[in-house]
Amino acid sequence: MHYEELLVYLQNLNIKIVPTEEARVRGYDLQAYKKLAKRTETIDYDCDFHNGTCKGMLLGGGGCCHQCAVGFGYWRKEGPALDEASVRAMAEYFDAKTGFMRAGVGCILPRELRSPTCLYVFCSEDEMSGEDREILYRIQFGASWSQGKV
Repeated sequence: MHYEELLVYLQNLNIKIVPTEEARVRGYDLQAYKKLAKRTETIDYDCDFHNGTCKGMLLGGGGCCHQCAVGFGYWRKEGPALDEASVRAMAEYFDAKTGFMRAGVGCILPRELRSPTCLYVFCSEDEMSGEDREILYRIQFGASWSQGKV
């Protein structure tokens, strides 16, 4: 999707773009959040999109990709969290029908551009280490929970 088209789409979803210095994601400034999100690249979420569906959805939890398009990858519920540079980067991945979800692949959005919801929802934690869970808790509960934590 082109950036200009995406701006109209976001306006219809009441998602505002704010200056980078004002962007906050669960209490983190944008750069701190993106660094934390990037650390999730090595986490095994036990997801399998090759069979055409998310195991989390099959288990009744909605899964991480449920209604990706209408919530703009769940950024809709995060308030003033998106800056222009992030939205420009996201525009090349977004499809108005499927969001960032692609059949057989799952989310194609780089981790540092995904919303907290997209990062902390998983199918199984069987392969996760304690450090993996700590990162996901920091993302899920935000900077106030992280005070004094690793």
